[in-house]
Amino acid sequence: MEILCLSNGHGEDEIGARICRGLQKLGHEVIALPLVGEGHSYGDIPILAGLVQAMPTGGFVRMDARQLWRDMQSGLLALTWRQFRAVWRWSGRGRLILAVGDIVPLLFAWLCSWRACPYVFVATAKSEYYWRDRGKKQPWGGSIFYPWERWLLRQSSCKAVFVRDELTANWLRSKFQLPVHFVGNPMLDELEPRGLDLPEKDSSWVVTILPGSRVPEAYQNFALLLELAENLRQALKTNITFLVAVARGVDGTVLAEALHQQGWQGEGEFRKENGKLLLLQGYFADCLHLCHFGLAMAGTATEQLVGMGKPVFTLPGQGPQFTRQFAEEQTHLLGAAVTLLNHPGEVSKITDSILHDPDFFHNAVLIGRERMGTPGASDRIASAIDSLVGDAKLPGGQF
Repeated sequence: MEILCLSNGHGEDEIGARICRGLQKLGHEVIALPLVGEGHSYGDIPILAGLVQAMPTGGFVRMDARQLWRDMQSGLLALTWRQFRAVWRWSGRGRLILAVGDIVPLLFAWLCSWRACPYVFVATAKSEYYWRDRGKKQPWGGSIFYPWERWLLRQSSCKAVFVRDELTANWLRSKFQLPVHFVGNPMLDELEPRGLDLPEKDSSWVVTILPGSRVPEAYQNFALLLELAENLRQALKTNITFLVAVARGVDGTVLAEALHQQGWQGEGEFRKENGKLLLLQGYFADCLHLCHFGLAMAGTATEQLVGMGKPVFTLPGQGPQFTRQFAEEQTHLLGAAVTLLNHPGEVSKITDSILHDPDFFHNAVLIGRERMGTPGASDRIASAIDSLVGDAKLPGGQF
């Protein structure tokens, strides 16, 4: 079957690409349309031509109305209209839309269902954990999913809904009788390490630093995380190795300059008294697997680290992505596996946790499994979709 994957953000692109590769293995013809950014995550998967464009905010307009205005000045409305027209022309009987993300791709998919094109929704942006762990009353309408979003999920043209955790699935099923499913989180797939050799891993604290993937924000985040790392190095006094996961598009020379300004010596591999720091590009999965814990100001990458059972310490940034609001929401989403510090000087919260709490690391493993599930979700979702399209009737919500 011909399937069009719509996604709206870097993390959503990653998830969409993983599911698309699973669908390709099952013999489906897949094409993608990243609604935000240029869709590098899709790799060899074909993208609808001429319809991708990088926006100043990278898709984080929900955080700040001023950021939305920046995107609109850069042609967001015109781009969205061109994208919708292209999806409308593509849609039709015998084709399926896979919407990954939030209300935007979901709305695209529903509108195109008027052309007898069914859709499947993978909800990446919302979880009932956002309010259930905050001791707050229920959101308006009784769920983090607004009534109009739930209405879109009830439509007969919506053939399946996959949510990001079991709590959300249980809540939507029991409270609203929505046919939603949780089969794991695709963010945990395709994270096999490349075999980075780290001889000191058994005799040193290993800490992964995740400054994010958006520039120039990643450079600002790195400066804050480096200050936190320096405080941690001095506080622990034992050997400590920092692994900096340098995302594609982030200039390592800018990070190296920041290190030299803080007294670190070297190129690629830096040293300072009891500390060692490696700038690593292309070894993201190794950074996740090898570390004891992380210092992070990132979105998807932080969730992946927690999903591997690793605790994370984070700081609020200046945005547009990693603002204090974003950081607070992330701690609600990921629970006690993430500790939000107010500033880099609060290093005692780290040392107290890792040195004096015997259950700290064990609890992080349990929370990661609860909040993120187990690897293999991409193939499980692809197999479910394959079962759907194998039935000519495509019964709503069943697979």
